[in-house]
Amino acid sequence: MSRIDLKVILQDTVSNGYGDLVTRPTGKAVRGGVEEALAGLDGEQTAIIDFSAVRCLDISCADEIVGKLLLQYGAARLFLLHGVTASHCDAIEHVLERHRLAVVARGRDGKIQVLGPVAEPARRAFGILTGRGPAAPEEVATELAVGPEVARRALEELRTLRLVLQASDRYTAVTA
Repeated sequence: MSRIDLKVILQDTVSNGYGDLVTRPTGKAVRGGVEEALAGLDGEQTAIIDFSAVRCLDISCADEIVGKLLLQYGAARLFLLHGVTASHCDAIEHVLERHRLAVVARGRDGKIQVLGPVAEPARRAFGILTGRGPAAPEEVATELAVGPEVARRALEELRTLRLVLQASDRYTAVTA
């Protein structure tokens, strides 16, 4: 997994010491820097976008950076957001809801969560996978106290959204 530090991209594209992602032009410039970094990943499938140095993120920047990256590259690449705050999540959630997208985020406190419009059984299944590691649908069904078909649908929703990977009959949460 490769880490793309937004602090570095902000310094290269906007100004030195700037920690706010506000205005659509700023978001577009930063997205351009992220796209350059993605081009240099040499086939690596997973990219971690590091928000740790970002103080403020508005909806227009969240749309330019997170929304457009997921729309353009989401079918071919896995994205993880790192170092997000509750305020960042609010702006990102707004964008994800509008585009019907989802992404995995790790907060500054280390907590891993799914952002975006994901059904509750799928959210709970994701939580199980992050807590215990890879699991088969039957194991998830047991822990969720639901039928195997409900667990299978939840895991398939997560797989379709590219939040989990499937190998044989086991599912693994995409986490950093």
